[in-house]
Amino acid sequence: MNIDDLANPSVKIVFIGDSGVGKSSIICQYDKGEVPKDILPTIGAAYLSKIYSKNDIEIELRMWDTAGQETYQSLAPIYFLHSKIGFVVFDITQRSTFENITKWVSQLREFAGSDVIIVIVANKLDLEEKRQVKKEEYTKLASDLNTLVAETSAVNGDGVTNMVNQAMDALISSNNDMKYELSLRKKKNEQRGLGDRQMCC
Repeated sequence: MNIDDLANPSVKIVFIGDSGVGKSSIICQYDKGEVPKDILPTIGAAYLSKIYSKNDIEIELRMWDTAGQETYQSLAPIYFLHSKIGFVVFDITQRSTFENITKWVSQLREFAGSDVIIVIVANKLDLEEKRQVKKEEYTKLASDLNTLVAETSAVNGDGVTNMVNQAMDALISSNNDMKYELSLRKKKNEQRGLGDRQMCC
């Protein structure tokens, strides 16, 4: 994370996984609160900047949406470099996308570094009746690979914000400089609020 300048911190985030698992839809849902009906497959990679606020600190989330098609998979590692968070997305209705998670996690750690925060994302919970992967399977895989796990529905937004919050909390907890700065600002805000209340008495 670019936290040397804590006044304007930023985090590079990469979304990876097979084609059609809903990476672009998750990003659209997080950004706009909806998913376009005519969303097209990502060609190469797409970029989005979004502000994340916590304890009076605004953190720029630099989100990279990578293509999952086999034609573009060789380009994906280029976008893994310097990533601090990686969301490895699979489709619970397509078992083959789950079976490729280990490959994606391995590539991400190889190019982003061993300290990258990884979240395995089980997407398309709205299609429960078509589920091919049990929850127990991906929670166990997450434990085996030492990653976090999240469940989402890009269509209705379930779990999307929690997915990002979970990853950011883990990143902040693993970074002493950021954790200290957030704690310091939280205390200042609390003191400011206490002073305001005392003035009103």
